[in-house]
Amino acid sequence: MRRNTTVGTVDAEVLAYTAGQDRILDLALVEADCMGTAAHVRMLAAMPVDPPVLKAAEVEAVTAELARIVEDSRAGKFKITLEDQDVHLAVERRLTAKLGDLGKRVHTCRSRNDQVAVDLRLFGKVRLLDAM
Repeated sequence: MRRNTTVGTVDAEVLAYTAGQDRILDLALVEADCMGTAAHVRMLAAMPVDPPVLKAAEVEAVTAELARIVEDSRAGKFKITLEDQDVHLAVERRLTAKLGDLGKRVHTCRSRNDQVAVDLRLFGKVRLLDAM
């Protein structure tokens, strides 16, 4: 059986092996991913270009939905599916479902490596501050 993913079709067994437990472990990164995405969209809106990459109203819509994702995550209602593979695609899926194309535009000028690095740094920083 083959499943569609955002990068094409991947054999179900290959997807299960490569994603492994990532989707379960990534639930701990939901808040960090949402914080990083909120900061990124604010940066996109502040860029001195015409037309703006994102308008103020779009930033507010995205950040409001990111806040709802955090609330749902804290309540155990936000899920990362095998098809999502990780927290980044799960958040994008939710933003796109709620905000349409705007949900995809939040990744303008941002690589997956950027997202991973920001998420891990924010996660680590919060944990270190909690330990003090």
